[in-house]
Amino acid sequence: MNCSDNLSTATADAASLIACIEREFAGTQRAETSLRQFLLTDKYGMSEDISEREWAASGKDRVDSIWQEIPDAEIEECEGLLAHMEAEEFLYYLPAYMRYAVAYQHRTSWETDVLGMTVHALSPFERNRDLRTHSIAKYAGFNAAQRQTVVLFLTFVAQVDESLSGQYALDALANYWQADTA
Repeated sequence: MNCSDNLSTATADAASLIACIEREFAGTQRAETSLRQFLLTDKYGMSEDISEREWAASGKDRVDSIWQEIPDAEIEECEGLLAHMEAEEFLYYLPAYMRYAVAYQHRTSWETDVLGMTVHALSPFERNRDLRTHSIAKYAGFNAAQRQTVVLFLTFVAQVDESLSGQYALDALANYWQADTA
């Protein structure tokens, strides 16, 4: 039995959706690169500007051995990094971002834009074929239940968020996720 058996997208509540995310993404393999290391690459690019010492220091304070241990403060600090990840890292970090986004969906975008950034990372580009291909490749490691959980997440956002994030969630569903999971 998967989460969609227990959770109707039309009546999803935050607690049920968080339980679904935790259940369907449990056991996801830990990413080697920490969120703070992604923050460094976002700041400097993949150039040689990042010293080995700086790279090691940004990873040494890492507290997560599983994605459920990623602190909310670290997600807030690194809110826009999902877009820069490859498939393995994306699969590991996405459930933490979705859980955070659902738990704090009432917060405004100027407080934190984790919700918007998470929806954006689940929205394959329509106009640029290379970016669309890259986005879709990040979803390749998801199993069917995880893909359905993403649909539930996007549906939830579309129902509770009247801002651009809600519209982007609807677009992502229509332009990729609903067709992909049908």
